[in-house]
This record gives sequence, structure tokens and C-alpha cells, in this order.
Amino acid sequence: MPLLTKTRQVSRTASSGAGLLSKEADFRTLAEAIAGPIFISQGNRLHYVNHAAEIVTGYTREQLLSMNFWDLLHSDFRELILDLERVRQDHTAQREVKILARSGEARWLEIRIAKIEFDGALSSLVSAFDVTERKQAEEQLQLLAVTDPLTGLGNYRRLVEALDVEVKRSERTGRPFAVLLADLDQLKKINDLYGHLVGSQALCRFADVLRVHCRAIDTATRYGGDEFAVILPETTASEARLAALRIHDRLDADSQHPALSVSIGVAVYPQSGMTMEALLRAADGELYGMKSQHEKHAPLQFAAAANSCSRSGSRGGFSERRD
Repeated sequence: MPLLTKTRQVSRTASSGAGLLSKEADFRTLAEAIAGPIFISQGNRLHYVNHAAEIVTGYTREQLLSMNFWDLLHSDFRELILDLERVRQDHTAQREVKILARSGEARWLEIRIAKIEFDGALSSLVSAFDVTERKQAEEQLQLLAVTDPLTGLGNYRRLVEALDVEVKRSERTGRPFAVLLADLDQLKKINDLYGHLVGSQALCRFADVLRVHCRAIDTATRYGGDEFAVILPETTASEARLAALRIHDRLDADSQHPALSVSIGVAVYPQSGMTMEALLRAADGELYGMKSQHEKHAPLQFAAAANSCSRSGSRGGFSERRD
């Protein structure tokens, strides 16, 4: 009897082992057939990946099996590793993460992490779904929500966001920042003399000046018809006025017709105000003081332009001015 019992136990164990091998073979067959990447880790290395993982990451299976899944994560997401490691000890976790493919391209994956037994050992399963196109579409929509469609600069919403960030930053650091409010002079007369197409092109020309002469940390926006604002972090009042002077000089050097001029008001945190509203009000007051001075000289300029248009019989022409 003992021998018979032992024989039955061996038989059951063999049967169980065969069943396990069969299940794992079925799993591999299924994993290779699906479009979603599968990553199975044992210890600090990947133990199994499917073909979809190779396609999404750009690495070969052999290269992936020499890596850890977390090696694929974009640097922006490295701080999540410890949190995910803690979660995956006992629970299933689900996250959206960004990885870097072998080509350097960033891709977004929605991942689900679970503990499983694989090849006879406790393993970590990361099943993934490539959501790169959805994330790119979301990012594009977010960008459109804060972008002026004509000039490509930020819009009023972007201005408010940037001002809020800078006020809070300056409260923490004690460092100043500046706001430039700019108004394109005589836009209505440009529209009347040359047509709205040229008026729109004038706005884009000025937007290009701001785009070129702003630093990477600055935020240039168009928040009204002919009204623009630039947020200058880490900028004093004297530095802001130099920036405004460079903008004036660049417009003066522009050879396109019609010639453009701009009125600019400056406000600096915290001297000009401690809130977004106070800063905009201070810059606006200075802007319109300058604008009233510019308009004293504008009628003569536009009278000459009107005579030139009437002689040529053209309205809406847009040409290079040749010296």
C-alpha cells in the first residue's frame, strides 16, 4: 500500500506539472498573438516579453531580457518607480507612464501590474496598452485651449495661468518678475486703409517679433484684438524696459509695409502690485499714457499713406518697402 500511495502521489505531481506547463504554453501562445505589450519580471530582470513589446519599445527580445521594465521609463516618471514597487508587492496597480523607445521617441503606455506565478516562480506581470495617439491628441487639445489661433502665441487663458504661476513663485523666492503690455498702434486705420487681411498680417508680424526676442522662459500672449502681454520671469524694472526698447527697435528696423509701431507699458512684481489684477492695471495705465503720445503723430503718417493708396488705386496690397 505505501508503494501504491507513493506511486499515486508521483502520478498526481507529474500530472499537475504537465498541466502547469500546458497552461504556461497556452499563455505564451496567447501573449504572442495579442497586440498589447506584455512584460514579466523575475527579480531585477525581465524574464519574458512578447512580440508586441518589441514593436512598441524598438528593442529586440534579447535586449529587453537584459533590462528591467523600469529602465524603459522616461526620466519624468522615475519617481513613480518606488511607489509602483510598493504597490505591486500585494496589490494590482494601474498607471499611465511614458517610456523612451530605442529610437528616443517618447511613447505613452497604460500599464497594469499584478503578481503571478510564471515558470514556477513568483513574477511581476506588466500588461500594457499603447495610448500614445490618445495622449498626443489630448496634449494638442490642451495646447489649442491656451493658444491664439491667429498668431500662435498664448491666449488670455495662458496669460492668466502664467501670471498665477509667477506670482506664486515670487512669493516663495522673493524674486521679481515683469509684465509688458503692448498695444499695436493704429490697427483700425491699417484695417481701413489696407484691408483686414493686412491688419491680420500686421498682428502676426508683431507676434513674430515677440516670439524671436523672448527668452525660452518668457511667455508671450495675445489677449485682445490688438493687445499683447509678455511675462518676464526673474526680471527687474530696468531689464523690462530694455526688453521693451528692443521690441521698439526691431519694429523700427522692419522694412515691410505698412510700418508698425507699438505702445508698451511695464509693471514689476511686487513694486507695481502684489496681485495679477494690480499688475495688469499698472501696466495698462502706463501703456495708454504712451499710446496717447503716439497718436499725436499718427494722423500725419496715415494721411500720407492714404494719399499713396489713392494714387495707386490699391486697397489691401502688401509689398516689401524698398529703401
